[in-house]
Amino acid sequence: MLVLGLAMKTAFRVILFSYFFLFSFFEYFGQSESPKNKAFKTGEVLEYDVYYSWGLIWVNAGSVTFSVKEKTIGSKVLFHFVGEGSSKHNWDWFYKVRDKYESYNDTSSLHPYKYIRNSNDGGEWVYNDVTFDFKNNRAIGYLRTKKKPVFKIDTISINQLTFDPISMIYYSRSIDFGKLKLNDEIPISILLDNEVHSRKIIYLGKETKKTDLGTFKCIKFKPTLIPGTIFKEGDAMTVWVTDDDNRVPVK
Repeated sequence: MLVLGLAMKTAFRVILFSYFFLFSFFEYFGQSESPKNKAFKTGEVLEYDVYYSWGLIWVNAGSVTFSVKEKTIGSKVLFHFVGEGSSKHNWDWFYKVRDKYESYNDTSSLHPYKYIRNSNDGGEWVYNDVTFDFKNNRAIGYLRTKKKPVFKIDTISINQLTFDPISMIYYSRSIDFGKLKLNDEIPISILLDNEVHSRKIIYLGKETKKTDLGTFKCIKFKPTLIPGTIFKEGDAMTVWVTDDDNRVPVK
């Protein structure tokens, strides 16, 4: 049971964290660059099934959805990015997952204005609410967890290319990958749970990948991960995204 539980927990965190890191190329391209977005628009929805393995057995245990919506605040129209992951109801008795990540962003620069994480993984819940102030290079973050239920308020130093996990996904999908060379190491950073983390992604070139949905020409990466309860320092995963304007993750 312990192995099965850890596998399910890892499956959900891997699929969410893989998105958070595989698209994080912004520092490599210089702080003044604003990419021209051709990858997505309001109304896009990407849906994925989540599987975990127990030996040779693969079980469909949940789903993850990423969507692009629109929100008007005052006179400003913003992108509203939403990432949601949940276990299937027939597996809730074993390990219940209900995760929701939201980000409100400028439609041109994709700078985040507001980020909200509301997650519950097997009873371990986290609530994180961050407001970004790029004029003063700071963010104000409110963090509450099951272990520390009283709100912790932090003032966090940021730069013009600091992103939350969800806005980082969409910002980086608009980047011109033609600027990368084989084995380039790209520095990345991410504001996660009121802390800014520096990581890197190794570009591994292009590859044709066969999946259940067909065969795709892909771009291949190996992102290093934030060490913690699931990953160790130096751990990495391999990810494939479509080699087209949309940069859709396929494996």
